[in-house]
Formats: sequence, structure tokens, C-alpha cells
Amino acid sequence: MYDTQKLKVFCRRVMESAGLPEEQSIDFAESLVTADMRGIPSHGVTRLKAYHRRLADGVTDAAAKPAIAADLPSLLLIDGNNAMGVTTASFAMRECVSRAKTTGACFAAVRGGNHFGYAAYYSELAARAGMIGFSLCNASHAVAPFGGRTAELGTNPLAVTVPGRDTILLDLDMATSLVARGKVTLAAKKGQSIPSDWGIDEAGRPVTDPTAVSCVLPFGGYKGYGIGLVVEILASCISGAAGSQQMGSFYDFSRPQNVGFFLGALNVGGVTEFGAFADRVDALIRSLKSAPKAEGCDEILVAGEPEARRYREALVHGIELPAAVRAELEELSRVCGVPFDCELP
Repeated sequence: MYDTQKLKVFCRRVMESAGLPEEQSIDFAESLVTADMRGIPSHGVTRLKAYHRRLADGVTDAAAKPAIAADLPSLLLIDGNNAMGVTTASFAMRECVSRAKTTGACFAAVRGGNHFGYAAYYSELAARAGMIGFSLCNASHAVAPFGGRTAELGTNPLAVTVPGRDTILLDLDMATSLVARGKVTLAAKKGQSIPSDWGIDEAGRPVTDPTAVSCVLPFGGYKGYGIGLVVEILASCISGAAGSQQMGSFYDFSRPQNVGFFLGALNVGGVTEFGAFADRVDALIRSLKSAPKAEGCDEILVAGEPEARRYREALVHGIELPAAVRAELEELSRVCGVPFDCELP
């Protein structure tokens, strides 16, 4: 098991060795390790090597700063200028939260972004300010449209986080594909097979070998396809970011990605008493959790509960890392001159 605080320090120092400023490196490391703590290893430290290489090779600009390119009180266009995705998305969401305090709501369309990790990291920024947060982005083509057999859309995740009086009440974070592409990549690293409904090969046939996956499939058939398309429009067509079909892969180290984000904050406390709102949401969730359970179901959960429980466990007990990921971190330790001493006693 690995100490999460030590892992955050290690990730921060690795990114600093590639030229990322300290404040940005701290934010990045928090996002990366928190993904593992929440049980989302596909977006955790398994990606550190690729993030570092993108910076070291100059594909992502360590010195870049996001900037507001067009400005309305409740709608912004932000250019990430090829900065780290976590840097750009955090800047955009914090600007939305600040403005929503007076305007009631603010949304930002973002271009010039890069892979930003797990989407709820940003919607949670709004929730911690007492607002409903929205976080969407497009991604490099990896998903077949319903009825197709070639990758045309990204996994195009979306997250919505709803705050309560003292805690987060709902934390939906999902890809519009059946699974995130990173889960297929991680299965390949671990030498594991995958369920046959995750992806298809070049001929459109279901496969269980992750190395044979040509593209993954939308969740819920045409419904997931439709939602993924809406995310694409919001993330790329407003801002002018690269579309999924044109975007560079996270693992393509020859060019910037130009990912598009669409982020927003809704200040419900501006139009209704926040405590009353939180109580209504809490009552709704309690009614769902107390509903009669189907055979074989021990507990009814809502979005974010499993992740929150894993996070609390990780704070005490640390996290596990596959041997392949550990080997990558040890390699980074040697290359960057950063000690990798993160195991719990």
C-alpha cells in the first residue's frame, strides 16, 4: 500500500522537474492522486509518465497561462494556451464561481486545453463554494457512434456535483462511453482481459483482449451516443477547440491536443434559501436510498457514494498500485532524480 500524501509530493516534484511551476504542480498532484483515492485508477498516477513526457518534450507548455478571450457576465471564452489541463480547467471554474456569486450562474467554454484528469475535480470546486458545478470536456476519438464501427467521438465525460449544508450530496462523474478509454489502457498494462461489451475491433466485432480494441462503445446505445454528441458541441463547437476527430491523443507526443472544456457554476443560493434547497435534495436522496431493494441488492447508492467511501479508506489505509504502474514510477524516479519512497510501513 502507498501513502497518498507521499505520492502527492512525488508527483509534484516529478512535474516540477519538467518545468511546471510549484503552485500548478501541487494542484496537478492533488487531482492525480485523488483519482486513485476515489477508485478511478484509469485517471490516476498511471498517467504520470505521459503527463511528464508531454511537458518534458514541450508538447504541453509548462510556462503557459490561460486567459479570457471573450467576456460576458455569465459566459466566458477562455484560451488555455496549451497549459496543463488541470491548470486551465481550475482557472476557468474559479472564474465561473467568482462571477456566479453576483450573476447567479456563469459558464466557460474553453479551447487550447489538455487532458484534465477526472471531470468531477472541477465541479467539486463549485460545490465547495455552495454551488452546483458542471464539468464537461471532449476527448480524442475513441468511441464509435451508435451503429458505427470506427472511432468518431471521444469518451466525452461529464460531471455534475450538488452541494449540501456540510457535504457533497451528489457527485455524478461519467464518461459517455460504457467505460473510460483509460480503463482499457490500464487493463492492457495489467495484462487483464475486459468484458466483451467494452469495445470492438476494426471489423466491429466485440473483443475481450484490450490490445485488440479499435474503439469503445457508447453507454446505453443511442442514448449515450446522443449525450456524447451534446458534450462535443458544448466543449468544442462554442470555443473552437479541436473536435474529437481532429484532436491529438493524450499519448501522441508530437503535437498539442487542443482539448475543449465546458465548465459552469450555478448559484442556487442566489434565488432560494440554500439550506432549504440542501434539505430538499437530502430528503430526495434519503427517499431513494430507503426504497424497497431488488433481490441481491444490499444497499441503494447515489452517484459519488462509492468514490467518497474509497477516498475515506485511502486517507487511512493508502492505495494499491499495480506492478506495471510502480515500475513506471520507479523509472520516473531515476529519470527525474526524485526519490520514490511512498510505501506505507
